[in-house]
Amino acid sequence: MRKYLLWLALLVIVVLSAILLLRDDPGFLLLRYGDWSLETSLVVAVIAVIVGGLLIQLGLRLLLWTWRLPRLMKQRNRQRRMERARKLTNQGLLDLAEGRFEQSEQALLKLIDAVENPLINYLAAARAAQQQGKYDQRDEYLKAAHETNPEAEIAIGVTQAELQLAAGQTERALATLTHLRNLAPKHDYVLKLLARVYYQLEEWSKLCELLPEVRKKKLFRSDKLEGIELKAYTGCLNEAARLGGDALDRAWSKIPKASQSQPDLLLHYIDLVEKYHQDSRQVEQIVVKAINQQWNPRLVDFYGRLESADGNAQLATAEKWLQEYGNSDVLLLALGRICKRLRLWGKAQSYLEASIGLKPSAEACLELAELLGSGEVGESDKACDYYQQGLRLCLQPD
Repeated sequence: MRKYLLWLALLVIVVLSAILLLRDDPGFLLLRYGDWSLETSLVVAVIAVIVGGLLIQLGLRLLLWTWRLPRLMKQRNRQRRMERARKLTNQGLLDLAEGRFEQSEQALLKLIDAVENPLINYLAAARAAQQQGKYDQRDEYLKAAHETNPEAEIAIGVTQAELQLAAGQTERALATLTHLRNLAPKHDYVLKLLARVYYQLEEWSKLCELLPEVRKKKLFRSDKLEGIELKAYTGCLNEAARLGGDALDRAWSKIPKASQSQPDLLLHYIDLVEKYHQDSRQVEQIVVKAINQQWNPRLVDFYGRLESADGNAQLATAEKWLQEYGNSDVLLLALGRICKRLRLWGKAQSYLEASIGLKPSAEACLELAELLGSGEVGESDKACDYYQQGLRLCLQPD
């Protein structure tokens, strides 16, 4: 519009200028062709040329607009359709978030051909279909998403794995995640999902291979990761123990040192060694080494119950700990048990009484009561007192 106003203003200026210039002598123009002739003043001729030129330009523009009209109408309709598709997509996503899954699925797919990025619609529709239990339809949407945008294979695969896991299709999720792991070996979320699948399927050896990287990248909370590691490493040790030979020792050596120091895992490993190898000396060496590296009351208690092939050496080791770590009710109880096995009745009584004096426990009272009631000591009255004290401790709430 501004352009046409400028042209009109220019025309007015030209006409007025021509009138002013040719006011005294308007000039004369004669056009003749054959028998046809045209006579007019120069001013009128100039104005006619300018107006004619403008009319011709306007006519050409009108013809061009008329020729382009169908395409313009089609483009306008497409824009309106795209705008409507955008609104439907937003509504579908909102319905999905609000739990109206059937309405969401319909809105997301209604004008899918007019959506700017149909990948988002197909992935969201797959989630909506899953919530309705339509697993086959879900897979169809995921397939359509891949056909629409093959470059987004990771995004589609992650969505597929999440939905398969949520639907309890663990084996299918494993196949999906294994493929994704090959495509993107450094993808953190794929690694996290794969660890979850191995955990659910109890594929302990494969899970153990992933755990160092999982811990390095901090993909789980520390407390949750410790539980996963304990379960996985325990499962690996069980599998290795059943294989026999030195498989158990090899499996143990592959476990990180930090995890080897966990009491639950270490005690389980010791149980397996006792069960499958039946070598008390190896068990004793493992426990002593672990306690020397890091003090742990549970291991000390286990050491006190362990029947060593060399009881005197066992007693010397425990008394060395007493000098290094000081008085501990658990260590004193362990010393009392070792002395009982060595038939060192006086030392056993002293250690057990010291343990009870430091922190009374039902186990220490029972050990001392059995010792006092035996024929070697023969203090039945005191034995009864400790039996009663141990019973009261057993009945006390934790």
